[in-house]
Amino acid sequence: MEPPATVRKTFGILRLLVAATGVVALIGDINFTLGNGPFAVANFFSYFTVESMIIAICVFVIGAVIALRRDQDPLWLDMLRVLSTTWLIVSGIVFAVILVEGTLRGVPVWAPWSSQLLHFWIPAYAIVDWLVAPARDVPWRTVLWVMIFPSMWVAFTMIRGASVFWYPYFFLDPNLVDMPWEFIGYLLLVIAIFSATVAMLIGISRLPTFEELRARG
Repeated sequence: MEPPATVRKTFGILRLLVAATGVVALIGDINFTLGNGPFAVANFFSYFTVESMIIAICVFVIGAVIALRRDQDPLWLDMLRVLSTTWLIVSGIVFAVILVEGTLRGVPVWAPWSSQLLHFWIPAYAIVDWLVAPARDVPWRTVLWVMIFPSMWVAFTMIRGASVFWYPYFFLDPNLVDMPWEFIGYLLLVIAIFSATVAMLIGISRLPTFEELRARG
């Protein structure tokens, strides 16, 4: 059943607002980072969180325009939404793990408002958008596509890191992990998290809605 026009407009407006919030959060985070010590701008934009947020902002804007103009999101947009949402969720999970591990080691990691928006609040909205906004049957083969962007990012990070001697996350730094087995172990764990997350989101989208259950009854 197609959602009412007012609901679609609500989705459109919310997606535009979240996209704008993402831009503000990125600006605030880079100002915070550069204001707390020497830090290359190129390094900032090399974080997976930042790059995945830029992609998410583009997806939110595209989704907003379509929601304001059409009665239903096309299948290709739903596929982009589930991939983008997965990347946001995993970046939030990794950041949360870093916060917890730092606290356990007696080195608390403070997250400014911009970082909280990037890692927690915007990913939370992406989950709500996926759960609430009507989605079509995203094919299961989408699970195979979820690692395309992360794989490209890892390749870029390792090539760049060998030149500038800087890595955004400790598990990618050859000086901090045993090569190659510990490095491969971390990568396999990340692949499992990405795959499980996107599979869960696709599975949720295929559950019957309340209206469908009522119609069956």
